[in-house]
Amino acid sequence: MNSAVLASFGGVSRYRGGAFVVLSTELNAAMTVLAVEGSFASVIGGAPAAAVVFAGEVDSRTSSDPRVADLETRVSGAVGAERASLVTDLAQLRSGVRSEKLGEVATEFDGVHSIERAVKVGSVDAVIRAVELRPQLIAAIERGLA
Repeated sequence: MNSAVLASFGGVSRYRGGAFVVLSTELNAAMTVLAVEGSFASVIGGAPAAAVVFAGEVDSRTSSDPRVADLETRVSGAVGAERASLVTDLAQLRSGVRSEKLGEVATEFDGVHSIERAVKVGSVDAVIRAVELRPQLIAAIERGLA
């Protein structure tokens, strides 16, 4: 009779962190975990993962970007005022490219850590359409009461 239901309400929702780990059917077989289409599930989001967990990868991609490499080459061959100007340009370019690379890594991370993956690993029972939410909730509650 111990049945709980988790559903993502209001469009696209995120199922993150401790909730993703603790509210898992792998830990409690009597629990029903449902997600509405368009939901996301992962222990950490793509943006924080890119900034913290994959910071080295972001830095590496930034450094190897052709725009950064080209400007670094120009800086190394310049002198005086031209060099100072190029160093400033390089700092600005590096900042912009790093932001792009953060976005790329975040998107890749979120693409791998999808709600479908959460179903595959047993953290979510099913992904349902929004119109199925009410009947699915009622069915889960009835199963819990039975």
